[in-house]
Amino acid sequence: MPCQTPHLDEATTAAPDVSPGPVKDKEILLREMLNPDHVVEGEVRSAAVSLRDLREQGFSVNRMDHVTRHFVERALNQRLGRPFQGMPRASEGVAQFTARAVRELTDNGKQVFVVIDTATESNKGHASVYLSDVRVSDSLARGMRNQLLPLLENRISVAEAFAGR
Repeated sequence: MPCQTPHLDEATTAAPDVSPGPVKDKEILLREMLNPDHVVEGEVRSAAVSLRDLREQGFSVNRMDHVTRHFVERALNQRLGRPFQGMPRASEGVAQFTARAVRELTDNGKQVFVVIDTATESNKGHASVYLSDVRVSDSLARGMRNQLLPLLENRISVAEAFAGR
C-alpha cells in the first residue's frame, strides 16, 4: 500500500512558513468528538480512529496553544451541520490529552504513534497522529489503535477546555 503521509518525522514541520514548529511532548491536543461518528451511548467506538487516518491521512487534532476557543467551536459547529450516514450529529465535546501521552504508547518497547505538525494556512494549530510504522498489518494496526482509544474517553466541553486561558 503506498503511503500518502506528508512525513513521519516528529522533528519536521509540514509547512515551515505557517507552522508554530514541531509538536512538543507537553502540548495539549484536542480532538473533536461527535455522536454517532465517534461515540455511541457514551462509549467511544473503535471506528472513532480509522486505520486509514492512522496510515495515510492522519488522525487530526488541534494544538491547543495554537488555536482559539472560537476556532474549535466554529469547526465543531460546521461538522454538526453535516449528517453522518444520514443521521444528525451531536457534540460529545473534545478529548484533551498531551502529545507525550500519545508518544508513550508502545508495542514491545517501540513507540507506536508519532504526533507531527501538519499546519495549514487555515489552521496553524493542526497536528496529526500516525502509526510510526504505516506498513504494519491490519490486525497489528487495530491493536495499536486500541491503545489510543482510552485517550478519547474523557471528554469535556470546548468552553471547559479553554477555561482560564
